[in-house]
Amino acid sequence: MPYPSSPLITSTPRLHISLLNPTNPLHSHFLHHLWTTPDYTTSCGPSAIQTPEDATTFLKTRIQALYTSSDYKRGFFLLSLKPHPTATLSESVPIGTMSLMQGAPPDGYTLPDIGYCVLPEHSGRGYATEAGKALVAYACGELGLDGVFAFCDVGHMRSRRVLEKIGLEDRGARELRVFGGQRSAVYALPGMERDLRVYGVDD
Repeated sequence: MPYPSSPLITSTPRLHISLLNPTNPLHSHFLHHLWTTPDYTTSCGPSAIQTPEDATTFLKTRIQALYTSSDYKRGFFLLSLKPHPTATLSESVPIGTMSLMQGAPPDGYTLPDIGYCVLPEHSGRGYATEAGKALVAYACGELGLDGVFAFCDVGHMRSRRVLEKIGLEDRGARELRVFGGQRSAVYALPGMERDLRVYGVDD
């Protein structure tokens, strides 16, 4: 069912990208459902959100703080499908989440990275690619950023293909401090410095 409207970040021909509503229980139930799907737990490991109440706490304590700060370089967004081309945001149906986040100091980096998660029944239809392109344009245009990163498991070829379709370049695999030294594939927007130490990604 469509969810009540939340502020729109950007849109594409098929999708809306908007803020989640921490006080809306429907958003909490959706996030709990999404983050306990096999696709999510296989890619990201066991979810810390085991109940809709956990999701409400996460939205109120973590996400609300982002929304009320002046730093919109970091954000966590709802990805919703338009039931028809002229659908309003209130008519759209949530199918996933998108993020534009930066690691926290002292092990963080100076430009945000794009992340996404789409319900299994909606995967394989190009939604992540479509939304990713829109979020890159939002980051560089609306936010005026000089670039964006993306990180994923080295062996997750489906995610790597999506990141390439979004327009990001493969910059190799690195052990990232912000992920506790875990080895990850690193992608960056064309034109960003080749030496990723500039952005705090490498030692």
